[in-house]
Amino acid sequence: MDFQPFHTYLQQLSAALKAGNATEHTHRPALKALVEALDATVTATNEPKRIACGAPDYIVTRGDLPLGYIEAKDVGADLDAVEAGEQVQRYRAGL
Repeated sequence: MDFQPFHTYLQQLSAALKAGNATEHTHRPALKALVEALDATVTATNEPKRIACGAPDYIVTRGDLPLGYIEAKDVGADLDAVEAGEQVQRYRAGL
């Protein structure tokens, strides 16, 4: 496996965090680039139009087929709590 996409992603996050004014939205271009670098056949669309199960931060598609949703959170967020939350459950049910 090529780890370069992860290395690039972490470098971009680190640079943004060092600026001292980064938010969740600051990191979204780096996340999109990471997802698409891992599989050149998918597209990660940031802020897609609202769907029946809500408004995920990203939808990952291959052509017209939705493969999954990404809900981005800021660095340091409690991801266990996010995963157990109602929002993620709705996105899972919507696939």
